[in-house]
Amino acid sequence: MFEDPGKEFSVTDVAALDDGSFVTTTSKLPALAFTHSAIWLRVSLHNPQSWPCERWLTVGDARLEDVQVYVLQNGTWTGMQAGSAYPVKQWTIAERQPRFPVEIAAQDNVQILIRVVSRSLMLINPQLWDDTAFFEQRMDSQLSDGIIWGLVLLILPISLVAGYLLRFRLLIINAFALLFYFPLTAVANGYLFYLPSLLPWSRELVAVLSAISFSIFFIYAFLLFRVRRLPRWLQITFLLYLVLGAFLLLWGAYGDFITTRSYFTYYRYAAHVLIPLTLVVALYKKVKLSWLAWGISALFLAQGTKGLLWEAENDIWLYGEDKLGLSSALIIAFLLISTLNFAIAHTRRRERRALAEIAYLQQAEHERLESQVQLRTQQLRDSLQSRSALLARISHDMRTPLNSIISYAHQLQVGPAQSYPERIERSARQQLEMLDDLLELSRHELLQIEMSLEPGYLFGFLQEIEEEGRYIASRQNNKLVFNLDSNLPLLVHADFRQLRRILINLLNNAAKFTSDGTIVLRITCQEHQNQQFCLDFSVQDNGIGLPHGMRESLLKPFHRGSNVTHTEGFGLGLSIVNELLQQMGSKLVIADGPTGGSIFGFTLWLEGATEEDLDTVFVESHQAFTDGGGRRIVLVDDVELTRTFLGDLLGGYGFEVRLASSAEEALAYLESEPADLLITDQIMPGMNGWALLQEVRARYSDLPVMLYSASPARAERQSAELLFDATLLKPASTTDLLACIERLCAKSTALTV
Repeated sequence: MFEDPGKEFSVTDVAALDDGSFVTTTSKLPALAFTHSAIWLRVSLHNPQSWPCERWLTVGDARLEDVQVYVLQNGTWTGMQAGSAYPVKQWTIAERQPRFPVEIAAQDNVQILIRVVSRSLMLINPQLWDDTAFFEQRMDSQLSDGIIWGLVLLILPISLVAGYLLRFRLLIINAFALLFYFPLTAVANGYLFYLPSLLPWSRELVAVLSAISFSIFFIYAFLLFRVRRLPRWLQITFLLYLVLGAFLLLWGAYGDFITTRSYFTYYRYAAHVLIPLTLVVALYKKVKLSWLAWGISALFLAQGTKGLLWEAENDIWLYGEDKLGLSSALIIAFLLISTLNFAIAHTRRRERRALAEIAYLQQAEHERLESQVQLRTQQLRDSLQSRSALLARISHDMRTPLNSIISYAHQLQVGPAQSYPERIERSARQQLEMLDDLLELSRHELLQIEMSLEPGYLFGFLQEIEEEGRYIASRQNNKLVFNLDSNLPLLVHADFRQLRRILINLLNNAAKFTSDGTIVLRITCQEHQNQQFCLDFSVQDNGIGLPHGMRESLLKPFHRGSNVTHTEGFGLGLSIVNELLQQMGSKLVIADGPTGGSIFGFTLWLEGATEEDLDTVFVESHQAFTDGGGRRIVLVDDVELTRTFLGDLLGGYGFEVRLASSAEEALAYLESEPADLLITDQIMPGMNGWALLQEVRARYSDLPVMLYSASPARAERQSAELLFDATLLKPASTTDLLACIERLCAKSTALTV
């Protein structure tokens, strides 16, 4: 063997060299790894027989790119060539495994010179074959290759389909690793011979396919070893090794293929440390791994130990240029089968867990239904008992107000009396209230009232309660005092419908037993934890009060105080209130007033809400007829939902609306163009509504400013003398909202004129 680093020697130059220039080799040449040199082999053959001898010469692996064979006959060198460096039609014998014919006359000697240049691994192993041995070897090779092709083409689509159906990413990734690795082995074993146009691109294809296969396999390992749950430094190391390895392999397609493969030969051995290290860290972090991860770790550890101790070539997980026989794909195929078994076993375990969970849920649902049936049965019995008592008294209780109405009607026929119509009306109202209470009790006995928590404005809700409470109190010349704590939340999640029933019932109860007195509705925030608010509600009156020892009985249906003589009723209101509060996780507390009368109170824990949770910031009344007429309105609110909803509403009525998310932005709008009205929120980050009002009064004194806020107007000390032109609590009806805007815009227009 002779190495020509500069690839400058011709066949005549090499033939002229003396024996000292050559290195004698054994029958099998050592692997020369990657080299830019041209390798020359000199072979001397002798035919001792008395008849001619014909043989086939194979130089080495099918991937060798430039193979030239020169035979010295009659003093002349006859040249032959093969390999991907030449078009197939220029090959001496056009076959996937290049071979060259050699003829030796009887009792003759032949000298052969072989020149090999290749960017792939120099797997040179010259052999002579007779026809029988060569074709037997080729048949054996084709048979084994055919079996491997068949197994891979059978396993690969099955695994892809199974991975897709089972939604098992690990199986799909493993299948893609085989999908790219197998073509890599096919290219390395000369199968591009059947695609002659791609033969010159053999090394580039090897670079690309090896980079993709390497990347996919380590993505597979990343998921299999659950690296995401391991320390950050190991994740970064794993990903860096993947990226750098893929880059090194891919660089061979554009740079020096031989140099990159030389580096990668050593780089890949780091995987024999990285994979077992990942297993050890997973054990230390108590991350449970599958048996498949254990098997791959053991394989890498065994291969690394073998390579370190015996310096043996690693022909599994190559992804580069080494032997890359088709049989190496069987290792990944075996891994794919193991992953498929793992996926099926994992799916079965998941199905068993799902079936067990379904069985548990069915049993729990069965028990729940049985319990529900028992509960409903008991409720029905209690309801029937209540109805029996109700029917026993209903005839007498219903006759009382009806008899009064009939009596007053007869009195009117006798002569005029101004007080009789009022008494008739009062009796009729008492009967309506009784019917409403009876209907509510009837519904509650047969059907459990479901609480529906929804976000809403607390102050807007309480404003409605105040308006209705004042009317209720005025029927017996009572005065209603509405006392709200300053630290109440603006928005809460609550069942406002049931809470309204509770408060109206308590106000009705207080007004019924109080004449020419005072009723106080007080609401305070007792405690605040994160977004949870403890609100205390109380209704205090200075009426007739409660007799001692009767507080508990007042919470039962049809029970009234012993001191109630001249007031109609059936004792159902407080019972309904108590039932509703129990469903809300609270209870009704009854106490004596400090100056007489009674106090009825309860506490509720309500979760805070934000305006982003709401569906709208106003109540559509469908009764507004307003023409904006192009009048300009600047709307400032830090909540995008409020700006959007109000902007769409006002824009639909013809107003030109400028939306601002801050007071500074609103002032910029006013600076750029005049406006007919400014609508602002009260609580905003940075400059709040009062600071904005003060700035507008200083700059644009004639511009009306309207406050549309979730809380009542509360002026700051430095803004005590300032007043908004109008204030509305959210959520106002569209009728009130548009009427207020129309009035303020008209005022602005009049001032301008």
